[in-house]
This record gives sequence, structure tokens and C-alpha cells, in this order.
Amino acid sequence: MKATLTNLGAVCGVLTTVFFVAGIAFSIAGGVKTVIPETGRDSLDWIADVDDAGGLFYMSGWLVVIGGTFGLIALVGFYEPLRAAHPLMILAPVLTVVGFTLVQISHLIPLGLAYEFVPGYVDTDAAAKATLAVDFHTFTAIALALNYTGDVLLWGVVVPMYAWAALRTRAVPRWIGWLGFVTAFFAGWLGALGPASSIIDGLTFIGFVAFFVWMASMGVALLGRRASLGPAPATS
Repeated sequence: MKATLTNLGAVCGVLTTVFFVAGIAFSIAGGVKTVIPETGRDSLDWIADVDDAGGLFYMSGWLVVIGGTFGLIALVGFYEPLRAAHPLMILAPVLTVVGFTLVQISHLIPLGLAYEFVPGYVDTDAAAKATLAVDFHTFTAIALALNYTGDVLLWGVVVPMYAWAALRTRAVPRWIGWLGFVTAFFAGWLGALGPASSIIDGLTFIGFVAFFVWMASMGVALLGRRASLGPAPATS
């Protein structure tokens, strides 16, 4: 296999799915439902869950962060075989870097909380916990805002751009392009409205799963191409 940006992106696309699935599995095994704590009165339960999970949560957090790094490289790599679709496709890797940087920070914040804040909160007295709870909710709100913004950029803008380009260039099977639009609709466009409705927020899980299937499928399809190093020609 030649060392090209396309091949690197394809391999990283598969690794993104592998590492995220493994990270989520470790988190669930440790009894922590989400990597980023939710807001609301039950959010402090996340602290107790993380304290109980111990090393399983740390492993989960780092696997997700590493998976995010692979995801960034993958989406940048996908640009090469799809750039022939339109000159504006250059925006896809640019927005990928912005979006995944925000997502990575949103995942590193709870990981840092797990290392430093959680042990301190658990060991302190009840009076101090009331003050620390305010700090915890502040960090949580920041992480969720960064994650929301990054996800909207990635799932609502970058993925549909690549999905459209895939259908236009036929660089990968057409069903992968349509799967990209499923991701965009449920995770990106509906996801942007998620904070307004718990029902809509629940539907975004379909797009969340579709995204990782799409990433792995893009990787496998690009690795299996018999095309030359140049980008696939656009159809008229």
C-alpha cells in the first residue's frame, strides 16, 4: 500500500471507529454512561460513577481522544479523492480541523476532571461540595458547548459535503454517500435542534451510529479502490 494522503485517511477512518467503539465499551463497563457529564441535578452522579470506575474510565477517555485524532486525520485524508467534485471542497478539511479541535477539547475537559476534580470532590466535606458543584457545572457547560459546536460543524457541514462529493465523483459506492446524508440529517441537522427537545436529542443517536459506520465504510472503500494516486474524475 502506497503512502498517500488518501490511504492514510482511509486507515484512520477505520481506526476512528475501532477506538471510539472501544472507548464507549470501556466507559459502559465502568458504569459511566457518558464521557461528557450531562447537565441537570443528576449530573453529579457522574462524579460518583467515575470514582467507582477508576482506570476503566481513564482508558475510555484516552481511547476516545486518540480516536478523535484519527478522525481528524481521516476527514482531512478523505478530501484528496473527493476534491474534484467542486473547488469549494477545500473548506471540508479546514472545517474538519476546527470542528475536531473543539470536540477534542470537550473530551479532554472531563478527562482532566476525572484525574483531579473527582478525587478532590469525593474526599471533601459537604459544605465544600456545594461550592465545588458550581465549578463542576461550569466545566461541564463549557465541555458541552464545545462538543455541540464541533459536532454541528462536523456532522452538519463536513459530512454532507463529503457525502455529496462521493455521489458526484463515485469515488466510493453510492450507498456510502447516502449514509453520509443519514449522518448529516440525524446527527448534524437534527442534532443542532437537540437542546430544544429531548425527543429530537434521542433521534440523534441514529446519526451518531451512522457516522462511525460511514467512517469505517469510507476507509474500507478507499483502501479497496484500484484507482491511481490522482483523484477520481467528476461525472458530468
